[in-house]
Amino acid sequence: MENLEIREKVREYFLNACKPLDRDRYTQESAYVDAFIGRLDGELDFGPQNGSIKFTPTIVADRGPGSAENKFGADFAIVFQSMGVEAPTQKAIISQAKNGSVDKLSKAETERLQLQCKKMARVTTEYLILEAPMSMGAMPTVRFGDKAKESWEGDSIAFDEYFLEHVLSCRHGDRRSSFVKGVATSNLSGIKVDVDGLEYTPEKKPRKKHSRKPSLGNNGGKQP
Repeated sequence: MENLEIREKVREYFLNACKPLDRDRYTQESAYVDAFIGRLDGELDFGPQNGSIKFTPTIVADRGPGSAENKFGADFAIVFQSMGVEAPTQKAIISQAKNGSVDKLSKAETERLQLQCKKMARVTTEYLILEAPMSMGAMPTVRFGDKAKESWEGDSIAFDEYFLEHVLSCRHGDRRSSFVKGVATSNLSGIKVDVDGLEYTPEKKPRKKHSRKPSLGNNGGKQP
């Protein structure tokens, strides 16, 4: 398959994912990301004898102080798996998403993103910042994580270009089988933190039981 054909197929796949997404209906960054990443779930087929790429996204659990997002700093993960080729491979990335360019974030949001990058950098070198576009149907952009600085790099690249130039060309993506398996569930329960060469799996703390009895107020009998 010629490079132009590959480029066109990749762009079509990603445009089909982002074109229907109206930011008036997906105002919050989390709603947009859930919709966009969910639409990537599937297979990009390059035709007979050319193989295909399977996309397996995971939306990271984000509720509560003990959530996976709070522990690992990521909003979502994607596993890329090549199939129908001589040497199939699979690799994964994790990412934090923000509305619009990170250059326009408030001071507080920038500091929060820096903390999230620090958490992601503790589990992989292969992390991204996704910048959700503010106009309907536009292609999201990404910035590469900088593990050494526990931050992000300066330049943005369109998501389809990132996939074409860095995923297909094998320049980006964590190939460790433990990491690929670890991002397969929303709680990222299989991810291990690398601290100066030592691997540490965060411990799940049991939830405290409250002695209060359920009320039958406006919350439908559930405790707040």
